[in-house]
Amino acid sequence: MTSLKKLIAACGLLTGLVLSSCDDNLTSVGTSIQPPGDLITVYTDTFTMTASTVKLDSIFAKTTECMLGEMYDPLYGTIKSDFLCQFYCEEGFEFADTPYEGKIDSIDLFILYPSMNGRTTAYGDTLLPMQVSVYPVEVPLDRNFYTNDDPERYCDMNNPLGSATYTPYDMSVTDSVRNLTDSYGYYIYNPSIRVKLPLELGQKIYDETVNNPSTFASQSSFNQFFPGVYITNTFGSGNLIYTQGENISIRISYHVMGKGSLGQDSAVYRSQWFYSAKDVVQINRFKNSNLDHLLEDNPTHTYIKAPAGVCTKLVIPTTEISNEMDVKDRFINGFTLNLKYLPAEEWDFAYTPPSHLLVLPEDSVKNFFENGSVENYSTSFVSFRYDVSGLYSSSFTSSSATYYGYNPDTRTYSFGNISNLLKAHIDNSPEKDLSVLILPVNRSYTTSSSTYYTTGISHTFLPAGLKIRKDEEFMKIVVLSSKFEDKDN
Repeated sequence: MTSLKKLIAACGLLTGLVLSSCDDNLTSVGTSIQPPGDLITVYTDTFTMTASTVKLDSIFAKTTECMLGEMYDPLYGTIKSDFLCQFYCEEGFEFADTPYEGKIDSIDLFILYPSMNGRTTAYGDTLLPMQVSVYPVEVPLDRNFYTNDDPERYCDMNNPLGSATYTPYDMSVTDSVRNLTDSYGYYIYNPSIRVKLPLELGQKIYDETVNNPSTFASQSSFNQFFPGVYITNTFGSGNLIYTQGENISIRISYHVMGKGSLGQDSAVYRSQWFYSAKDVVQINRFKNSNLDHLLEDNPTHTYIKAPAGVCTKLVIPTTEISNEMDVKDRFINGFTLNLKYLPAEEWDFAYTPPSHLLVLPEDSVKNFFENGSVENYSTSFVSFRYDVSGLYSSSFTSSSATYYGYNPDTRTYSFGNISNLLKAHIDNSPEKDLSVLILPVNRSYTTSSSTYYTTGISHTFLPAGLKIRKDEEFMKIVVLSSKFEDKDN
């Protein structure tokens, strides 16, 4: 069969697939657009894939996102999240004014977790009290962006810099304040945690600007002087807060003396800020426990738990598929992957489905995330919903469809035609079956002409849980193939 004939056959098949539906195995679909004297016959064959739950030891997290807290779920176990971070130093930094008598007044660390739609970005029982502690980083942080790093490699855990107690949802804040918005519709109130740090640390930073200004000549020299902090919960369980690095800051407060309107001496208060911006290293840690029961073989479903918990592994029988195609001289044209899931649990603060799922070959996960890749619909596929016309689409015309890559009415994650992945694997590794991981991800996007396009894919940091059905009927897959035949034979 020549390449040109295969191309013409493929074009005819696409037309046939749009206009026709498929029957059982070995059923002709259509014969449109074929060379004179030739015939395209399209077939459907049914195969069975297998599914299992596998553990994710860590995820790649080169991001400014971070989670703080600890949360238990009866099904999905316990997750504890914390992080280490550096602080950005502007080149040539110096205090805007000289503190009165060269002394600073205070130094505090702030963690803001801004409101979204009038609600705090917190999960679980947000009325439960928690305690956060801040520890000094003793050595510069490695650029290790995986979430299983050990903070004790960097920190002095015997000498905390400070602690504070908080509840994510502050009942002392009135609804009128909580729901207040600016002229652009953004919420003005942003909940925060304030941790008082030792006065000596702030004084040390100021004195360094005076005695050794070269320390502030570059980010690397500043990191040697002040490597950063480790922020973790040391009391409480039941909730997690979500924030981003630029919302974590250190404020050094001081005052200078001036003259009031009547000529009297008057204190004028000043502040200098350092932020944990995207230009510096941030190391996130997720520690999951009580996961063993999720990894046991289950006849009806597999699990996904985010972040950095477990995911689902599918094994697609490409060796069997390839043999079937070779023996009968066919080539693969279509394989639509849909995954059904079971309803979420009904207890309080139950995990909800992740916004999107990503299909990746098991051996491609590391490079995909480290390279900042997005789905290419050849070897990587992100889930999506139906668009307004009822056809599958990788772009969306509805803002709700962009945020949720699944259909909650049918409880389905759809990935479209992933036959390119099958063909690529068969070409490269014909002797072994294709193993893919189903990973919970966050999809960021941009818009053009009311259409949404992917700009980034990252592992989700938000708590999520899913039970994917693996009953026999849901593991059946249908592969469409075609055969180019001469009418004269």
